[in-house]
Amino acid sequence: MKIFYRLVFIPVAAVFVVFAVANRHALTLNLWPLPLEIDIPVYIAVLGALAVGMAIGGSAQWISDGKWRRRARAGKRKASALERQLTLAEAAREAEGEPAGEAPEPPAPRRARLPRFRLRSRTG
Repeated sequence: MKIFYRLVFIPVAAVFVVFAVANRHALTLNLWPLPLEIDIPVYIAVLGALAVGMAIGGSAQWISDGKWRRRARAGKRKASALERQLTLAEAAREAEGEPAGEAPEPPAPRRARLPRFRLRSRTG
């Protein structure tokens, strides 16, 4: 994973550095409803807009994934509750004198019966 990270990160960082060096010209940023004008380099405006867009997109994705995080937490709580029940059941079985490692054999699974179809010929 480190190799993949370096293979992707180093070229992207190099592109950003080249872009920043090539676009050092001043840009006047006018924030319209406010009486505010800022002189900044072009690369800061472009890379800043890119960063803001990535932050907004990441936030939207994080919010939309909330349902799956809630389901994962609920599943984790259910799994721990079932583990506690299993531990209590094994302790109760040991208290009765049965060894905990030997569980009764489960019944054999039943095969589902499929409907039978009869092919009819269309000869007349």
